[in-house]
Amino acid sequence: MKRTVASALTTLLAAAAVASAAQLDGPSAGPGPATGLADSAALRATVFGTAPQDIAPLPGKVPLEEINIALPWVRTVPDVFWFDRRLRVWFSAQDKPAPLAIVISGIGSDGNTSKLSTLRAALYGAGYHVLTMPSPTFPGFIVSTSSTGVAGDLQQDGRDLYAAMQQVVAHLPRRIQITDIDILGYSLGGANAAVVKSIDAVEGKLKIHRAVMINPPVSLFASVTRLDKLFAISIGSGDAGVERLYRRLYTRLANLYRMSDRVPTDDTDLLGAAATVLKTDADFSAAIALTFRIALMNMFFAGDLYAGTGVVIDPKHPPQPGDSLEETARILRGKPFAEYFAKVFAPYYLAHRANSTTESLEADNRLAIIGSALHNNPDYYAQTNSDDLILDKSELAWLQSTLAGRIAVYDHGGHLGNLGDRRQIADMLDMLAGRWKESGQ
Repeated sequence: MKRTVASALTTLLAAAAVASAAQLDGPSAGPGPATGLADSAALRATVFGTAPQDIAPLPGKVPLEEINIALPWVRTVPDVFWFDRRLRVWFSAQDKPAPLAIVISGIGSDGNTSKLSTLRAALYGAGYHVLTMPSPTFPGFIVSTSSTGVAGDLQQDGRDLYAAMQQVVAHLPRRIQITDIDILGYSLGGANAAVVKSIDAVEGKLKIHRAVMINPPVSLFASVTRLDKLFAISIGSGDAGVERLYRRLYTRLANLYRMSDRVPTDDTDLLGAAATVLKTDADFSAAIALTFRIALMNMFFAGDLYAGTGVVIDPKHPPQPGDSLEETARILRGKPFAEYFAKVFAPYYLAHRANSTTESLEADNRLAIIGSALHNNPDYYAQTNSDDLILDKSELAWLQSTLAGRIAVYDHGGHLGNLGDRRQIADMLDMLAGRWKESGQ
């Protein structure tokens, strides 16, 4: 039975009663509270998502094909990742010539999440071929596609995504006729999408037309710093808080485990389970933090193994198929992003990127690296919320100023809590068609 590394580690957490919470602490904290712009309502919106009655009209049936492709540049695959040698993407084809929408998942997620299903249906219903891809921080992508094995660098991950997209598009059936290509993504995938378009503007291999960023971070490290703070506030730094949270979630999460041969690590599934048993702001904060810490654990595991940095894995004795990873999972659940950055990410890129410094590595993971393109090219758009927990006021203001009117800022929704809403979908489709105007907001 195939299982992703994410599911393997999450299963270990379940078996050991240690389902962890929270995410990433960056090398330096951004201004603002731990929850960014979020208030109590935003936390709940982030957990519950869009109410069923507010979901945009979607087609009842969308054709879907899973594509598995071996990429020619793939690094030697460690034995423990034997099941992830091929990149898995999902494709929905129109039966006539149509534009192609490429959609990139959020941090740590694969190419077929609940959020991607919603976006896929909306795009297919609007007449697009739709290709959905995993986040470059998803273990399956790291193993099958990453040229470094050390995820989280916007430019490097963008180049890996761009190369993979070319391979996938080239291998589509001859009957598929593509009239144009647009790209979009949600959360970190939104930033990834914008970077990929900026790369294509130089290389011109795909001729990507428009890009839409849905709830993107402005600074990856500042955003994950807030989420690490959220973890510390809502869970604490020791095992006791993690285990208390786990005991409250266990029954619902166990039901999710039993429903599938792959543990669901899609944040929609995890937050949906949490929403049935958690009631307070602290509870919702903990549940949000949980989804991000799981993503970090898998990035950390893969990065440490590929980089040979020896933080949690002995490079001379790497884990083998069938080995217990329980102790590794226990260690990883307590490690914030600052430690991933300092002990895995920075050592690797400082050694492989000429003239880099820790400061330059952090700066390279801000959307400002493509600020000129975002400001000057009318084919970049964004959607976000005034209460998004991954942004602070200065970052939201930067997005608004840089995109010069090509951004929809909704009054409510937290982080992705209004994805699929009628207005969000209508605006997204208008942006992709080039007909969206700020004056209509």
